[in-house]
Amino acid sequence: MQHIILLVILVFTTNLFSQNSSLFIPIDVSEAYENGTRTYDGTVSNSYWINHTDYNIDVEFIPDSNLVFGLSKMIYYNNSPDTLNEIVIRLYHNREKPFGDGMIIKSISIRGDSIDVTSQDVRVNGTNMSIKLDEIILPNKKIEMEIDWSFEIPKVPLRMGNYNGDYFIAYWYPQIAVYDDVYGWDKLQYAGPIEFYNDFNNYNIRYTVPADYVIWSTGDLVNEELVFQENIIKKIKEAKNSDKTINIITLDDYANNSVTLKNESGKNIWNYVANKVPDVAWAVSNNYNWDASSIEVEPGRRVLASGVYPDSITQNKNSSLYARKSIKYLSEVSPGVPYPWLHSTAFTNKRSGGGMEFPMIQNNGAPKSIGSSVGLIFHEIAHNYFPFYMGTNERRAAWMDEGWATFFPRNLVEKLDTTSNYQKGRVVSYESLAGKTKDIPMIYPSYMMTHGEMRNNFYNRPAIAYEELRHLLGDELFHKSLREYINRWHEKHPIGYDFFFTFNDVVGEDLSWFWKPWFFELGYPDLAIENVEVNKNSATISVAMVGSLPTRIELTILFEDGKTKTVSASASQLKGQTKVDVKINTSKKIKSIKLGSELIPDINRGNNLFEM
Repeated sequence: MQHIILLVILVFTTNLFSQNSSLFIPIDVSEAYENGTRTYDGTVSNSYWINHTDYNIDVEFIPDSNLVFGLSKMIYYNNSPDTLNEIVIRLYHNREKPFGDGMIIKSISIRGDSIDVTSQDVRVNGTNMSIKLDEIILPNKKIEMEIDWSFEIPKVPLRMGNYNGDYFIAYWYPQIAVYDDVYGWDKLQYAGPIEFYNDFNNYNIRYTVPADYVIWSTGDLVNEELVFQENIIKKIKEAKNSDKTINIITLDDYANNSVTLKNESGKNIWNYVANKVPDVAWAVSNNYNWDASSIEVEPGRRVLASGVYPDSITQNKNSSLYARKSIKYLSEVSPGVPYPWLHSTAFTNKRSGGGMEFPMIQNNGAPKSIGSSVGLIFHEIAHNYFPFYMGTNERRAAWMDEGWATFFPRNLVEKLDTTSNYQKGRVVSYESLAGKTKDIPMIYPSYMMTHGEMRNNFYNRPAIAYEELRHLLGDELFHKSLREYINRWHEKHPIGYDFFFTFNDVVGEDLSWFWKPWFFELGYPDLAIENVEVNKNSATISVAMVGSLPTRIELTILFEDGKTKTVSASASQLKGQTKVDVKINTSKKIKSIKLGSELIPDINRGNNLFEM
């Protein structure tokens, strides 16, 4: 009886806590919580499930014609309690239509039976292909499929493509879409800017390319002795145990024909294997340098940090070093979780800037400044945590990954480039849109955003919200909450509410007063000095909250003798208040008081100075 009473109390308390949060939860999302696959305290329910796929892919790339041919054998596991009468396949390259043929599907077989790709049971809508199943997939059952496909690499390289004879290939295979407990099948179209939402799958891939080409890929190369010459294998092993950068492949190695093995067929097959990863991408070149070193991220496990770049781009010759330092910082400091994979490869694509992340490998441009280079490499590597380790839905909530990848790099960027003011740049960028038409609440679905809204909504506003949250909670509690969120939800599909509720649970406080204005509402940050009252041995400074987004309070007092004093107050003092009185004890004569700093967002700094 006591156990029953305790259970009732726990259920009542949890429901009361969620009801008091005052966060709006859409009906389709709240159903997952009411059905028990999600919990209001942010923990992972015993009823939670996630599906996945085993991919066995043979793919051949012909550089001379820009063509990729593949045969994919897939086993899809329905771990859900639902019966599935269709299966949804993503055909990313259909985005290239009408400028190209898109993804060409030559044949499909399901459970060994051939499917007519022109029948009404196979419906192609943009980048999605839905196949109606003659035989449904029951709960906790699996289905085997085989697809023969091909596509032409896009002529204009953006997130992938032909970079003057060197290649980065992504979004390249027919991929089974996510079926989850909130939205069912993910049928959102791939339009380019809205990126990932994938299950954690297992891959066994055999890449066939001309024998003089090298392939770097997501996953682990399991047949290096069949593709690399002994001197390269020796240097790879050295780099895997070295804190110092090893030049694994150089232009001299290519010139001396001492990189890859040659055989009568004129081709090599590179076998890469990856388990529990959300996607795979690969790079191909017959002239790129490869530098690498490694870093121990936890006892007995080292991570290989590689830089792959053309000799002509000198600024990226330190890319492997920047990758190593990024992995070290992410593993040891923030978020302070060991990097989850065995390697990371920073590929340079000859463009001037920008980058695109994939598990264990990034497709990066080559910005000229050290700060921009470090920031880019760090940002893309950080995505291995969000969304690749955490499985977040970037199509609907890009702030859950781009925001973190923007938040993390600051300290390392400013350390390696002392001329950089990384955080100030984020604040200035956010302030330029804060409170304006394009400043749309982050909780709105990401696929609704235009380009101008994306940069603010995905990157700057969430990164600044996380920074203000860090100051609010203190560094220790903030990172304790973040690590618990990662610990609970890695290799799953957390949504925004799982993030909010986990932090609430760890902090022991409903933080809706912070979540609501920063993530759910229209508004902007703007504090102002309203009044200053000076007494004999003290001064009281009234700070008004003109805007609706809470930030920390920082006051710099300039005295008549030229000395200054800085006083800080937590954003928590603004909870439910429109004004805060900050008292300082001093008998010295005050000349002026300045509110805020360049690192705290405030759209109107004209009301931040009070002169006596």
